[in-house]
Formats: sequence, structure tokens, C-alpha cells
Amino acid sequence: MLAVGATRRKLGRSDADIDAMPLTRTVYRFLQPLLVLGALAVVLGVGSYHAFLNREAAQVAEASQLRLDFYRRTLEQTLEEFRLLPNVLGLDGRVQDLLAGGQGGEQTAAVNRYLEAVSQDPVIHVIYLLDASGSVLASSNWREPNSFVGNNYSFRPYFHEAMSGEPGRFFGVGVTTQEAGYFLSAPVYVDGTLTGVAVVKIRLDALEDAWRRSGDLLLVADRRGVVVLASSPSWKYRSLFPLSGTDREALARTRQYLNADLAPLKATDGQPMLTPDGRGRRLSLDNASLPFVAADGQAQALLSESIELPDYGWRLLILADLTDARKLATVMAAALTLGVLLLLMAIGLWHMRRRRTQERHAARAALERVQADLEARIAERTGDLLTANRTLEARVSSLKDAEQILTRTRDTAVQAGKLAVLGQMAAGVTHELNQPLAALTTLADNARRFIERDKPEAAADNLEHISRVAQRMGRIVAQLKTFSRKSGDALTPVDVADAIDNALLLVESKRQSADVTVSVRHGVPGLTVKADITRLEQVIVNLAVNAIDAMEGAAARELSIDTRIEAGEGIICLRDTGGGIDPQVWPHLFEPFFTTKPIGKGLGLGLAISRLIAESLHGSLSAANDDGGGACFELRLPLARGEL
Repeated sequence: MLAVGATRRKLGRSDADIDAMPLTRTVYRFLQPLLVLGALAVVLGVGSYHAFLNREAAQVAEASQLRLDFYRRTLEQTLEEFRLLPNVLGLDGRVQDLLAGGQGGEQTAAVNRYLEAVSQDPVIHVIYLLDASGSVLASSNWREPNSFVGNNYSFRPYFHEAMSGEPGRFFGVGVTTQEAGYFLSAPVYVDGTLTGVAVVKIRLDALEDAWRRSGDLLLVADRRGVVVLASSPSWKYRSLFPLSGTDREALARTRQYLNADLAPLKATDGQPMLTPDGRGRRLSLDNASLPFVAADGQAQALLSESIELPDYGWRLLILADLTDARKLATVMAAALTLGVLLLLMAIGLWHMRRRRTQERHAARAALERVQADLEARIAERTGDLLTANRTLEARVSSLKDAEQILTRTRDTAVQAGKLAVLGQMAAGVTHELNQPLAALTTLADNARRFIERDKPEAAADNLEHISRVAQRMGRIVAQLKTFSRKSGDALTPVDVADAIDNALLLVESKRQSADVTVSVRHGVPGLTVKADITRLEQVIVNLAVNAIDAMEGAAARELSIDTRIEAGEGIICLRDTGGGIDPQVWPHLFEPFFTTKPIGKGLGLGLAISRLIAESLHGSLSAANDDGGGACFELRLPLARGEL
């Protein structure tokens, strides 16, 4: 015991420190799962709360849309009930006589009494008749102190709309009565001449009272975002969005809302109730914004939804209470979180008991095996690693050999395909060269005769023709030599237009014999791709030959070649007017030695080699049937540096 105590003192640890170490580890092992469960509870609770709240909010939004549709129909019914009344008033003979110039006292009084009788409906506020200058000739409130008779309302938009021959609609605050209303106007014609305007102003107070009794938070905003109707009086003549200087000037000219300041109506976060595109959002309104709703002084959570009334340029907005949705989401999230935590705790306790039992048994057996198995396992693992290393080296060597074989096979197949195409075009090229040779003979004989006849100018002209014909034959032979030569692996910038011209030169005789018309359209002049010109020309020749063969016997034989840039790639598209690609051919279209041509006309290597070349150029080749008939082959290649 003395020796042990001395050893502890040498290490600088007391008995209390050594006894405290197991206790610290025990506390840590106990707190660790609690911290994990706590973090999981927070994540699960917050996530499930938002998920449940989104679901409940979606249901509230759906219900709000249904209610909005109901309120929309009610509002439209109220506004449309008297839509035709101004037109009917204009048909009355007394009204037309008054507008025709008979402004005597009896005629004016008769129209006043007529308008007064028509305006007995409680919804109608006032009915009046304007002449062509906007002055009121007669009004249903002619007996009242604030009668409209004699006033001029030519500044109102409904007057200008009616004077242009169209019915007018306008909501505003009356400059005479200081009462808001909805104005309906219509032109009045006398003997085919527009001589005045009939106006009906209706009240919407009863509609707003019904909204207040319903308990729903509703408001209607005009096209500028100004609230014209609302279930809360404090919301009227506020704006959903900040008004521009142009809007305020227009409102000042028409005196639509008189002297209202049109202050913005915002949520507690300072943002408008709707997004700029008119969609609803979640928001909160403090108690001051909801004077008739008891919110206990707390900000109330709401969901705004809106619907457009395009015929009036209005938007109907409803604010649905999310308090119950939040409570329900909280309860459901808490229940789900507690349930999951209880399940996890039960599983954890069971797992801990099982693990401890297994650990006791395993520890006893492991201690007996560790010493005996350790060296054997090290030796075994070392041998496995050496074997795996040798196997990996052998596989890498085999892959390199296979890659070299594949490269040589690909180059051989490409060269064989070019030679096969050259063989198919041999007869046409021979014919193409025979014509210039015959022309050379004739031109040479003519030149000799001209020289004998002492006509040097004509002889020089013939010699110039001989030079051009010889150059043309040289281009044909040079192109054949270039096409048949085996290309290298280096990729360089290639002018697409030059490649197309060279390829068409090789198939010119075949095109002429097949009576095919070729049109080339370059969407981007000077298009340059990164490729090998020989391999690129081979692909174009293969596709052109296939297109010409596909149009054999067709009524229209046209081959169109278009170039363009798309998605950072240069595209060459060849379209023919043949019969298109048979659906049964699609699975085998690019397979080697598969061909639909008669025996002797093809080996079935053209498309397979063309796709192989496209992939070796880091591009692609695809086919499709054109909507107008025929087939379309599209070659995509990377752009050369500097292309846009």
C-alpha cells in the first residue's frame, strides 16, 4: 500500500482525482444521449410544426378561396343590379327633350320629378343628368340643400367614358355630398347625336355592414391598390402598396378620394399584405389595425388571399385567422415529437440492456482470443493486400492493352468506312472528271485553231477556260486524297462552312445523278468547332450519302443543311425529304453492319462510324423523324475557343 501511494504521488494524482475520473465518464455517458434526444426533439418539433402549419394553412387558404368566390358573386350582383338603369333613363322622352334644348322650368321640373321617382330604391343614392359640357341639368336630389343641379362634373372619368360612347364605371367620394359611392354612367343620344350623360350613384354601405356582421376581414382595392371597401372602417382609403407620384397626380385630377392621405396599410413586419404579384401571404396585424376584433393586445396571425374582379379593375382580399391553425399545429407537433421520443427512448433502453448483456459475454470470449488471433490476422491481411495489389496491376495493364486495341480498331474502322464511301462514289467521280477532260480536249483544239488563224485574244480566252477546268479537276482529286488519308488525333479549330463545302464537293456527282437539291443555311456565319477536318468531312459525307439514298423515288428530293449554336455547342443538322426512319429500324440504327439498303449499296458501317467519330471528337450524333416528313440527323460538336 505504501508503494502504491508513493507511485500516485510521483504521478501527481491524488486518490480523490482518480476516484473522480470514472464518475466524470459516467456523467458524460448519461448526458450524451439526453443531449442527442434534446436536439432531435427540437428539430422534429420545429419541422413537424411547420409541416402541420403549412397543411392547416393550405386548408384555410382553400376555404378562404371559396368564401372569396361567394363574396365576389355578391359584390358583382350588387354592382350589376343597376348597370342598365342609365341606358333606360336616356330613352325617356322627357330626358331627351330636355337635352334637345328645351331647358324651360317645366321640362326641368318634370325630369327632376321623374329622376326622384326612379331613385326610391334604398341602394340608389342619387340619379342625375349631365349635358355635353358636364353640367347637371336635373337630379333626383333637387329638393335637398346640396342638390347636384348646376354643378359641373366634367372632371370625373365616368363623364369622359360616357361621352366617348362607352358605359362608365367609377368608385369615388362625392365632391358635393362627401359620401362614397359607385357611379354608373351611359351616353344619351337624341336623334343619333350624343348630347348628354345619365349617371346613377349607388350606395355600398349595406354590403360593408353585411361584411362586418359576417366576422370576416374583407377589403376591396382598386387597380392602384387603394382600399375602397372594407369590413373595417379604418382600412378605407388606405393603400395596399405605396403610391407613385403619377398615381397621386391622377387621383388629384379626378378628385376620386378627395383629401384622403391614402397611407399604406402594412403588416407588423412593415411589408404590404400582398406580394407585388398579388398573391397572398402569412402576416400579422397588431390590435390597432383590428379595432373591432379582440386580439388581447397581441399581434394576430392571419393568412391573406385575394381574387381579381377584372371587369372592375378591383381585387377582393380576405384575411383568415390562423390562430386555431397554429394551436392545432403546435398540439400535433408536440404529440408527434413526444411519441417519437418515447419510442426512441424505449428502443434505446432495450438496445442498451441487450448491448450490455452481449458486451459481457463478448468481452469474456474476446479476451481469450485476442492474443492468439492478432498475429495470424496481421499475416493474413498482409497476404491479401499483396495479392490484391498484384491483381490490380494486372488489370491496369490489361485495360491499357484493351484501350490501345480499341483505338487501333476504331481508326481502322473509320478508315475502312472512308474507303467504302470512296468506292461507292468512284463511278460518280469518274463521270465528274470525264466531263472536264472532254472540255479540255475541245478547248485545246479550239485554242490551236485560233492561233493558226492569228486570233490570240480568242486563244487566250480558251487557255483561261482550260486553266479553270484544270483547277476544278485538281480540287476534286485533292479532296479525294485528303478524304482517303488517315487523320491524326489532334483537334484544331475547323470552319464548319469549309467542311460542308468540301463534303458536298465529294458527293456532287451522286447528287446530280439523283437530282437532289441541296440548300445550306448558316445561322451563325463563321461558325468554328474544335474537331479534325478529315473526320468531320467524313461524317458529313456519310450523312449526305445516306440522305440522297433515302430520297430515291421520292416526289420531292431536297437536302437542307443548317448550322447554329445551342447550349455552348456547334450544331450541324441535315434534313431530307425521304420516307423517314421506320420505327422497327430505331433500335438498330447505329449498329455496325445493319443496313436497309439493297445488297451492293452499303455495308451498314456509315452511321456506326459516324457516331464513333462524333464521340471521338467529344461530340454526339442523334437522329429523329422530321415533323414535315423525312429524317433529321443532328451532329453536335464543342465550339472552338472564342466562339459565343
